[in-house]
Amino acid sequence: MKVFKKPIFTGFAPNLTLTDLKLACVFLFLPWYWPKWRKGEYPAKVENKLKEYFGVEKAFVFDSGRSALYFALKSFNLKEGDEVLIQTFTCVVVVNAIKWAGLKPIYVDIGRDFNLDVEDLRKKNTTKSRVLIIQHTFGKPADLNKLISFAKDNNLLIIEDCAHSLGTKFNDQLLGTFGDIGMLSFGSDKVLSCVRGGALITNNKNLAAKIKELQNQLLDSTKLKTFQHLTHYPIFAATKPIYNWGVGKLMLALAKKLNLFNKIIYSKEKIGLPVNFYPAKFPNALASILYHKFIILDEVIKHQQKIAALYHESIVNSKIIKPEWTTESIWLRYTVLVTNPQKLLHLAKREGIILGNWYNSPIAPADVNLKKMDYQIGVCPHDEKIALRCLNLPTDININEQEVKRIIELLNKYA
Repeated sequence: MKVFKKPIFTGFAPNLTLTDLKLACVFLFLPWYWPKWRKGEYPAKVENKLKEYFGVEKAFVFDSGRSALYFALKSFNLKEGDEVLIQTFTCVVVVNAIKWAGLKPIYVDIGRDFNLDVEDLRKKNTTKSRVLIIQHTFGKPADLNKLISFAKDNNLLIIEDCAHSLGTKFNDQLLGTFGDIGMLSFGSDKVLSCVRGGALITNNKNLAAKIKELQNQLLDSTKLKTFQHLTHYPIFAATKPIYNWGVGKLMLALAKKLNLFNKIIYSKEKIGLPVNFYPAKFPNALASILYHKFIILDEVIKHQQKIAALYHESIVNSKIIKPEWTTESIWLRYTVLVTNPQKLLHLAKREGIILGNWYNSPIAPADVNLKKMDYQIGVCPHDEKIALRCLNLPTDININEQEVKRIIELLNKYA
């Protein structure tokens, strides 16, 4: 019976480690650490670590990836209504950052690799286009040779959205270092996670000066939000192992109802409205957790690649369409296409396996108000078809080969 099997998750704090839990509990339960929740040495230490890792001149940290993207756009000093070219098969927070900066999102369809389709990009580019955001979906590099060439030919500024791809290389160069600005996210499902956080990296001194000016104007993250991010660790550590018993699920639902931990996306954001606690500075407590996670970055990437290879070699069901294999991807998630994903999600859940659904809508999550995002059905038809068929398999540091075999067995029996 599934209640006696260890539950397998794709989301639900997938990167949580014992070290994370210990650090979070130190900040939560030792009173002499409470003054260090929001202010301290670690935001600067993370910035230095990012500069060292990427070999860039400047790095800046923020409370979230969405805030980082917003300030990247603000640093360009664009005019209201200028256009930003972005792919669909993305998250609502990307679109919100564009709109809150006073700019207009122009949606570009995706290719088979879940990244920007260059041919559709040519069609969507106009004389008002100013910025191209290149998203490297699930850690697979976009076609940078063509995209950068296109951007140069059309005088477009480039932001690389590396929310999924920290540590990925293209032609032996780290993603995030090809454009004018690289954007990173440290949310709960990302390559390195501290529940919430983001960063910008750049070699452009003028942009760096503007970003620094904007960063200096920010207020500290609120005590409540910092508390909710920290409690994320003990709550998920306690509930995940007993989730299949029903008790863990109930405890998690109760904690959510009581607002004891953070939400990934808030209701206001789904209809394009800002929340009053973002943007803000990166809390010291979360920066401390992130800083210590850099120690395992190479281990995380190698593990993700190993797990993805197991899926790729062992899934033989013709009804499961596997992604194109590439050794350059870090495989944040291994995403397959199926005719009836809801059926497979249900079958997996009966076996105690919670699969992922990034992205089951052109702009995720599925309950986003597309009209408020200025998206019209039919603008990106290939994405709209793919979004109805995609499912993610977990590759995170906490999943082992035995659990992967359970997932593979389930997929190979799917009919």
